[in-house]
Amino acid sequence: MLWLYHHGTGQATPVRQARRGELRTYTVGPAEGGPVRLQDLRCYLLSDLIRRVAERHRLQVTAWQNAPGGSADAAGDGGSAPGTGRAGQSLRAACDALNIYPAEFSARFPDPLDVGIGPARGGTPATQWAHHWVHAADVLPSDDPAAVTVPHLVARGIDPLALRLALLQAHYRQPVTLTWDALAVADESLRWWRKRVADWAHSPSKPMSAQHVAQITAAFDDDLDTPVALGTLQVLAEDGAVAPGAKFETFAYLDRLLGLDLAREVGR
Repeated sequence: MLWLYHHGTGQATPVRQARRGELRTYTVGPAEGGPVRLQDLRCYLLSDLIRRVAERHRLQVTAWQNAPGGSADAAGDGGSAPGTGRAGQSLRAACDALNIYPAEFSARFPDPLDVGIGPARGGTPATQWAHHWVHAADVLPSDDPAAVTVPHLVARGIDPLALRLALLQAHYRQPVTLTWDALAVADESLRWWRKRVADWAHSPSKPMSAQHVAQITAAFDDDLDTPVALGTLQVLAEDGAVAPGAKFETFAYLDRLLGLDLAREVGR
């Protein structure tokens, strides 16, 4: 079961579903058109992680997000807004680059709503509509904030998923500072892991490491503790007692939660 921090109690509590077998989420992003901010992407990443964990628990996830230029201030099933303007297209492109599953656009909160996701600053809108509200902490670029965008990552030869990895290296409730140096290091780490996975793929297949799978999935269930999950994955990569084929199967399976395309180099 997924546990998330509850601002009302000050501790993590189990996520309950208003409808059995279904988890309904809503992500509050930019209220006006314009460039997609790193803070927005962290909110969408948080929503994506919740989806991935919920689906591992065999829940059907129905996800919405506010339409760029719209607002989320009322309850209702509020049909999809098109989100086809420039702001909506930029948002879709950025989310695609970070392997973030697209949510439906809506200007209104769904009712009932199980989990709401928004930035740490700016307050919590309409908390009465959600059992859980989770907040993504600030992203604090020490470089020019406007320059840290997906197109600029690509221009510098940095895989956009390095940004996803850099955000996963900090707990979602902790502020994170991003610099070009930090993103370059994350890019190197991502490429190293992919090379190792591609190397392990040449070995005979072995059952996954049940111990490491249990530890990492437990970390995700425990308020999305991605730093612990990544640390455990690194320990597995360096564990000489685990067969390469088992490492490959474990990494490939756990990438369903991480979303880092760790098997991208297999067969190349």
